[in-house]
Amino acid sequence: MKKFYPVALLVCVLLIGPFNSAIAQNKLAFSIPFKLVDNRPFIEVKIKGKVFHFILDCGATNVLDENTARVLKLKLANETLQSGAGAKRAANWTTGVDTACIGTAKIINKNFNVTDLSEIKNKLHLPYLDGAIGYDFMKNYAVQFDYPNQRINFYNSYTGINPITFTLYYNQIPKIDATIDGNPAILIIDTGDRTALTIFSHYAEKTGITQHYTLSDTTITGYGIGGPIYARTLTLKQLGAGQNKIANVPSRIPTLKTGMFAVTDADGSIGGGVLKKYKFTIDYKKAKLYLE
Repeated sequence: MKKFYPVALLVCVLLIGPFNSAIAQNKLAFSIPFKLVDNRPFIEVKIKGKVFHFILDCGATNVLDENTARVLKLKLANETLQSGAGAKRAANWTTGVDTACIGTAKIINKNFNVTDLSEIKNKLHLPYLDGAIGYDFMKNYAVQFDYPNQRINFYNSYTGINPITFTLYYNQIPKIDATIDGNPAILIIDTGDRTALTIFSHYAEKTGITQHYTLSDTTITGYGIGGPIYARTLTLKQLGAGQNKIANVPSRIPTLKTGMFAVTDADGSIGGGVLKKYKFTIDYKKAKLYLE
């Protein structure tokens, strides 16, 4: 048997060598710490010399809380009503931010949406919620949410293992082909979603989830722009994302007939309750996700 060891070793070198070479080529632009609060990654953002706490949210645009905008004495314009996760439509404005600093990077002369986030903050007892930084900033990087070490790494280029191809939902939110209990599902990825898995009602009914599982009574499972999120909850047997098979996933089926969770062109959302178990990377340039 010993005479086969060199051959086996050579095979390992050939297989591992190219992978290690690719990993060595990952180019880090900068890295910042974050705090995981309510399964959401909060980062420090400095505007006009003041430090605020924003969610780094791959499911959002750049957003300021209305109170944050007023503290910064920013001019609000273009008032409209917008839909969010809740059932109601909420007032929304736009404003210009000259410079926002995130680590060593700067957001310069960008428009932010402005809305009242106080209900989300107060109802969920969050220590802060000054806004969100979203796709417009992250699209220039491969963004790695290193949940175990509570750091966010921004790479100019990145290669990991077992990539998952994604497309953009509404031109900004990562969307993947996944499975729910072995059935094909189109799921969005949302670091700003506190839950593990949200299954949209049209998909739950079509696949028989509402008949095959014992569901809770309807209850408030969170708050979003537009108010409370009413849903029935269950523990899903299996969620599949790429080569990852995740068992016993706490899940919810929203009962809302309006807002984000009432759409029919996606089947659900993977949130922080799942992502926090991984080193999760979104490579916007290559349209690849990694759950490592």
